[in-house]
Amino acid sequence: MIFIYDCEVFAHDWVVVFKNVSTEEHTVIYNDNDALRAMFDEDSIYIGFNSKHYDTFIVKGIALDFTPEELKALNDWIIVGGNRGWQHPVLKEARFYFNNVDLMDDVQQGLSLKAIEAHLGMKIKESKVDFNIDRPLTEDELQEVVRYCTYDVDATHELMKLRKDYLKTKKNLGLRAGIPVTKSLASTNAKLTALMLKAERKEWDDGREYVYPANLDTSIIPQPILDFFETIHDKSIPDDVLFETSTEIDIGGIICKYAWGGGHGSLTGYFEEATEERILQNRDVSSLYPSLIEIYNYLSRNVPDPELFYTIKRDRIRAKHEGDKQTAKDLKLPLNTVSGAQENKYNDLYDPLPTRSLRISGQLFLTVLMMRLLNACKTIKLINFNTDGLMYSVDKSELPLVDEICHAWEVETKFELEVDDIRKVWVKDVNNLLFIKTNGEVKTVGGYLNYGISTKGAWSINNNMVIVKKAIAAYFVNGTPVEETINACNDIFQFQLIAKASSKYTSVYQTVEGENVPTQKCNRVYATADHRYGTLYKVHGASGRIAKIENLPEHCIIDNDNELSINAVDKQWYITLAKKHVNDFLGIKPRKRNNRKINSLQRKILKLLEEAAQ
Repeated sequence: MIFIYDCEVFAHDWVVVFKNVSTEEHTVIYNDNDALRAMFDEDSIYIGFNSKHYDTFIVKGIALDFTPEELKALNDWIIVGGNRGWQHPVLKEARFYFNNVDLMDDVQQGLSLKAIEAHLGMKIKESKVDFNIDRPLTEDELQEVVRYCTYDVDATHELMKLRKDYLKTKKNLGLRAGIPVTKSLASTNAKLTALMLKAERKEWDDGREYVYPANLDTSIIPQPILDFFETIHDKSIPDDVLFETSTEIDIGGIICKYAWGGGHGSLTGYFEEATEERILQNRDVSSLYPSLIEIYNYLSRNVPDPELFYTIKRDRIRAKHEGDKQTAKDLKLPLNTVSGAQENKYNDLYDPLPTRSLRISGQLFLTVLMMRLLNACKTIKLINFNTDGLMYSVDKSELPLVDEICHAWEVETKFELEVDDIRKVWVKDVNNLLFIKTNGEVKTVGGYLNYGISTKGAWSINNNMVIVKKAIAAYFVNGTPVEETINACNDIFQFQLIAKASSKYTSVYQTVEGENVPTQKCNRVYATADHRYGTLYKVHGASGRIAKIENLPEHCIIDNDNELSINAVDKQWYITLAKKHVNDFLGIKPRKRNNRKINSLQRKILKLLEEAAQ
C-alpha cells in the first residue's frame, strides 16, 4: 500500500495524518504512540514532502515512545537549531525504519509545498494555531491543526499525481539495475544514478589538473579565455575563491561570459527576421555532457565499469529509433544527471577532475566553432552563445560555408549538431528570448515567457502572471496588442501573483488603510485599483529588518480562499507591465524624466502655495 503522511508538533501535542492512496481514506493519530507504530509495515511506501529532513525523524521519535514534550524538543532541535535528524543522540542509536519517499527530492530549491499549492490554484491554508504555543491544545485548536495537516496531505497527494511519470521512471530504472523499488523511489536522481553505475566512493586530490583535449584547436581561441581557464593550475588561489570567478570578452559584437560551470553571451533588445537573402539558424550540440563523458572519458573514476554508462547511452538511442518513448525517457534521466552528480561532494560519483574538465572543454570546443564561423564568414552575425549552442544569422550565399565548417567541426570533435531554421527571433537578453521556426513552432526561453510545470532539471512550477506571458508571446507571434489578450481573459488565476516569504522571515503583513495587517507567509495576490490596499512586507527573523516582498503591485488584494471574481482585478496594471516587458525585448528603454523641468514645476507649485497661505 501507499500512504501520504504529514506531521505537526506542539509543546504538549502531536498529530500525524495518513492518507491511503488507494481508498483515499484519512487516518488521524493524536498523541498515541502505539497507534502510530501500527501504521507502519515493511511492505508499504510512505510519501511526504520534506520528509527526509523532518517527518521521518518525528515518526522515529514517536515510535521510540518519545513524550510530546520530548518530541517538541526534537522538533526544535531540527527546525530551530538547524541540526540534522540523524545526528540526534537518541535517534542515531535507534532502529526504526520504513520505506519513505520524499517528493521534495529533485524539486527546485526553495519551492515549498505552500508555494506549489498556490501555483496550482489551490486554496492556500496556513495553520492559525501558533506552533510555539506553550500549553496543551484546546479541542478547537486540535481540530484546526487536523484540518491544516489533512489539507497538506491532500496537496502532497496532488503533487504525487503530477509527478507520477517521475516516480514511474525511477521505478523502471531501479528494476533495470536490480535495485529494490523502495530504494529507487527513495533515492534522488543523483543517488539513483550512482547506484545504477555502481559507484564506489573514492577521494581524489587532482581536481585542478585539467589538460586540454588533444584535438582542441587552442590556436583559434582568444587568449583571455585561455588565460582565465589556466588559473585552475594556480594553486595559490583557493578552490572556494577560484571557482566563483568568471571573465567576459567581446566576441563577434556580443559580451560572452565564461565561468567554471558554463558560458553564455547574447545580443540584447534585438529582433531579426529571415529573408530570401538572410538565414537565421540555431545549432545545438546533441546531448553535450553525455557526449563529452563518453568521447573524452570524463566519467567519474568512481565507476568501476564505464561500460555501464555507455550501455545506457546506446540503449537510449536504440529506444528512440524503435519508438520506445518510455525507455528513452527513463534512460535520459541518468544520462542528464551524471555530470551534476559528479560535482556533488556527498554523492558516490563525486570526482572533481573529469567534471571540471567536461565543463571547461565543452565551452572551449563551442568557442572553436564560434571563432571559425566568425573568421571565415564575412556576413555572419552572432546573436546568442550558450554552453551547448550558437544562434546566428548569415547571408544565404555563405550558408554552404557555414555547413562545411560545422561538418568539419563535428568530424573533428565527434559531436553532433542539431539545426533549427528560424523565421523570426526576439532577444531580451541572454536568459530571455523567443523565436519562431520556419515550420511554425514557437520556442520560448526564460522567466519573461515561460510558465507552468517544468521537468527540465529540477522539477518546478511557476504560474505567476500567466496572462502577461501569454500577452507578450501573442504580441510577437501574432501581432496581437497586449490589451486585447489581457482584456479578453476572464480566468482570474491567470492574473495571480504568488507572494512568499522565505524561512528567513518570521512574519508578513499588508498595509490596509494605513494599518499593518498580519497575513500568511505565502499569499495569492492580485493587482487592484482599490488604493485602500497597499503592498506586502516581510520581517526578517534575525535582524527585524522590514522589506517589501519583491515584484508586487503597489496595491494588492489577497485571495487565499479563491473567493474573488475577475471584476476585482486591475487589468490595467498587467497591461502596463506587459507593455514594459515587450519594450524590454525591443530594447526600448523608458524615457528619463527631465529633472530640471520637474524641479522647476515643483518651485512654481511651492510659490503658489506660499502665496495662497499669505
